[in-house]
Amino acid sequence: MPDEEEAAEAFGTLSDPTRVAILRAFAEALDEQGLTPGGSMPELSFSELYERVEIDSTSRLSYHLEKLDGAYLRHTDEGWKFTYAGEAIVRQYLAGAYAGDVELDPFEIEGRCLHCDAEELVTDVEDRMLMHRCEECGECFGNIPVTPAQVTARDDDAVIESVKTRTASYFQQFREGVCAICGGCNDLDVRNVEDVAPGPLRFVAIARCRSCWTRFNGPLSVWLATHPASIAFHWEQGIDTTSLSTFEMVPRVMDEQWSTDRLASDTYEVTYRVDENALRLLVDDDLSVERAERVRRDSVGDR
Repeated sequence: MPDEEEAAEAFGTLSDPTRVAILRAFAEALDEQGLTPGGSMPELSFSELYERVEIDSTSRLSYHLEKLDGAYLRHTDEGWKFTYAGEAIVRQYLAGAYAGDVELDPFEIEGRCLHCDAEELVTDVEDRMLMHRCEECGECFGNIPVTPAQVTARDDDAVIESVKTRTASYFQQFREGVCAICGGCNDLDVRNVEDVAPGPLRFVAIARCRSCWTRFNGPLSVWLATHPASIAFHWEQGIDTTSLSTFEMVPRVMDEQWSTDRLASDTYEVTYRVDENALRLLVDDDLSVERAERVRRDSVGDR
């Protein structure tokens, strides 16, 4: 567990805008450098930094470098270079992570409300969460995190496409045991939530990162939509599951085109149906696929 006092001290180091400007100078140097063998970080000498950063004296620069040294910069024989934390924090700054809320004008989107089936939907962002709001019943669904960088220089359609891409990546990474936020290890827990969700949505997998405590959840069939067997099956049917948003996946679950049945306490069968064709996946409770079987729809049966 990270030490709270050490973290507070590290965050406090960045309370001066000049130190942020110094880290930005290293990010600019890294961008100018481009690719290098082994991906080595650029080293900037004191004189190079003095030219890159607006500061009134060399003594002030020395003072700020001393504060940054260790946590965000590393002193070398040639000058200074990024630490991992230094690069990570300045990239968050450049992406607008500390620039307040995401600014996005609400826009209409095609689709049906998951609550009342109405077609009057508006996409909006609130507290950095993208959601679809039904103008008929007022209910919201979606709640997908977005970043300032994600909506900058993108039109409405491109924002939606970026959300689809990131969401598909999240499901894949968390399914493989890697937190999509920090890269840490995560635990998966499959639950029957029939008391709070409709029948088709009752089997839900929840991932929790052991390091940053991020939680990510969804129906089993949505989790496995980007499994290689599912991608291949759907691609042959003219469907790219890697480009579907959860907003587009959930109706397939509700209509039981994508269904999940429990075969044993730790074994599930996930079935994907497209026209007369179907794919069955035998899945353990850690979402590992033990067997993939293609069948004709008339042999799948109604469940």
